[in-house]
Amino acid sequence: MKEKNEIDILIPVFNEDETIVKTLKNILAVVKCNYKILICYDYDKDPTLKIIKDSFPNNEKILFVKNFSQGFNNALVSGFKHSSAEAVLFFMADDHINHNEINFCYKKFKEGYQIVCPSRFIKGGKMIGNPFLKSLLTKLTSFFLFNFTSFPIKDPTNSFRLFPNELINKVKIESNIGFTLSLELTAKAHRLGYKMVEIPVTWVERDKGKSRFKLISFILPYTKWLFYIIKTSIFYRNAK
Repeated sequence: MKEKNEIDILIPVFNEDETIVKTLKNILAVVKCNYKILICYDYDKDPTLKIIKDSFPNNEKILFVKNFSQGFNNALVSGFKHSSAEAVLFFMADDHINHNEINFCYKKFKEGYQIVCPSRFIKGGKMIGNPFLKSLLTKLTSFFLFNFTSFPIKDPTNSFRLFPNELINKVKIESNIGFTLSLELTAKAHRLGYKMVEIPVTWVERDKGKSRFKLISFILPYTKWLFYIIKTSIFYRNAK
């Protein structure tokens, strides 16, 4: 009988070029558990795919999943549909720093934490190189949610996160704009009472390629989940 993956690492890609090679080498070198890497892509002619296939020919750890639509959130949803592991972990194509934390994320999951949240805003965490306005809004949102709602996470907007597959099968996914899927799933897990833990990580703004984060157009989707978390907090307060 084929052994079931313990974790599927979902990496959305879009014209990443050589950026992805170092990321994959790092993961393949350090991750200890039984895992697959799901490369979630938008279109067949993305040059990233050829680079991966040329750099890692016939690597059984690497699978390719085509997005049923387009965009970051839908790429991850496409990855969900191809995952049968205990847990899925979102990892960024340009993250060359936090590969060692994948093992720690899975360790915390096996200890009983259902959602594992790598965090830039707890002791030992860092955020380096972000544009001033993006950094300010991220920090203000994080401060407000942690200090004025029941939300237990200090870094709600970080996409790097581990979720149990059963959560993904339980909730209706609504995010289709921007990078809000991780926040949505964490917010819904909080409402359902899932056990969460944060671990420190460092995020460095990409220095190659072009960021797809469009600050103005993505504010509204994030605001939706901000109010969702506030409503959850009101429900908890009234239920006491």
